[in-house]
Amino acid sequence: MYVILMGPQGSGKGTQAARLAPRLGLTLVATGDLFRAAIAAQTDLGRRIKAIYDRGDLVPDEITVGLVEEKLDDIRRERALGEGVAGALFDGFPRTRAQADALDAALAARGERLDRVVQIEVPLETLITRLTGRRVCKRCGTVYNVESNPPRQPGVCDRCGGAVVQRDDDKPGPIKERLDLYFAETAPLLADYRDRGLVEQVDGDQPIERVTEEIARAVERRSAGQKVEG
Repeated sequence: MYVILMGPQGSGKGTQAARLAPRLGLTLVATGDLFRAAIAAQTDLGRRIKAIYDRGDLVPDEITVGLVEEKLDDIRRERALGEGVAGALFDGFPRTRAQADALDAALAARGERLDRVVQIEVPLETLITRLTGRRVCKRCGTVYNVESNPPRQPGVCDRCGGAVVQRDDDKPGPIKERLDLYFAETAPLLADYRDRGLVEQVDGDQPIERVTEEIARAVERRSAGQKVEG
């Protein structure tokens, strides 16, 4: 089973993906995690990605797709060893038409297909409030929000004691640019997925636990329907 979570920055994709992947028996494929792992490993590709990050540029599609394909191969190997991996839950991928086409091709080449796309809907004003209130631990990456989930001690991470800061890209100017980019490049992919009968829309402006349950039901309905059809 292969599932995409789609929604703009601030919609809660990352939070929901982390909660849902183990529940659904899926491997979480988050491109940000893949980039950070490559950088930490100090591979040639990791050094290329770090240089791109340092310039403030977007990682090119061919690098992103290559990392995702490597992850798909890892999943196949795990399944071949009987480790019970059912597939993948994609967070932050695909972002562009080229990435979407590459994902379809990569799955087809491995005898798989995309099963469900869950669109997390959140009002624009709520997205902006969430993003401007977001704070991140510089040491371990734990995410907080000054309104809904602040650290117990202001500016100090609950987990590791690192400094909790506002990233430059969570300030108003960069936030507008990121949201504009999502609505220009990523949101249009939903039309194609909807034509293929893959999209289920979930209200993301609800308590986290309720959003999790609604997404899980949407995916489980799709899985049950496919079993009946098969």
